[in-house]
Formats: sequence, C-alpha cells, structure tokens
Amino acid sequence: MVAHPIVVFDGECALCNGFVAWLVRHDRAAVFLIAGSDGDVGRAVIAASGLPSAIGATTIVVWDGKNARVKSDAISHVASRLPWPWRAASGMRVVPRWIRDGVYDQVAKRRPRMHADDPACGVPPPELVREWKTRLATPEDVNQPGS
Repeated sequence: MVAHPIVVFDGECALCNGFVAWLVRHDRAAVFLIAGSDGDVGRAVIAASGLPSAIGATTIVVWDGKNARVKSDAISHVASRLPWPWRAASGMRVVPRWIRDGVYDQVAKRRPRMHADDPACGVPPPELVREWKTRLATPEDVNQPGS
C-alpha cells in the first residue's frame, strides 16, 4: 500500500480536471495525491497496477499500491475516503457495476477536451494552483509503503 492513494486522471479532459478540482477542495485531510495520465508518475501508476497503458486516456484510476480501481469503482472509493456528506456517494456500490460503469462510459463519451500546457499535471483553477501542486504525486509516492 502507498501512503496516499493516487488518483490518475486525463489532464486534457475538462471533466476530469473538474473532478480533481472538486477533490482538492473537499479532501481537506489530503488523503489523495493526483497525477496526470500523460506524465511519468501517471504512467508509472498505471504500469504498477497492471492496467493497459491506454486506460489513463479513458478513465480515472485510483491506485492504493495494491489495488487499482477504475470508472465508477474509482469514484466510489474516493467518496468513501471523504468526510460527510460526500462519503454518502460511496453508497453507489449497491448499484450493479455494469449499470454504474455504463453511466460512467456514457458521460465519458461526451466529456469536453481542453488544452493543457502540461497534461501530466492537469489544469488547476487559478484559486487552487498552490494546493493542487502540493497534491501532485511523485515517482517516490508510487512505490512507497503506506503508513
């Protein structure tokens, strides 16, 4: 297990960037680190997880050093580690995965693309730049044992 689960996202996806901005705002305990899928850290997480290398362009991945969660399982896992009321969203797990992931896939098909100067880091809103940068995972975070 890693000290902090790492959320790997597509840094050129406006929806993914919006989710990560939401996460940075609501993860006050700084449980999660973040990494763009086009960067060295994002690619290292995907390789360590055993997932196909192209997955980072199509879904959010949450890696805890042992398990990789994708699509709706990733979203549910993030919600489960946040404070109330956001933790309640983890209750989506009662819905069969094929339904949850079907909804995820339909939303993902329509996600807006955006230009990112550095897709490895994503595009933080101006008011979150400082906090966003403190949450960027490093190569050491990928293989570091948890506390």
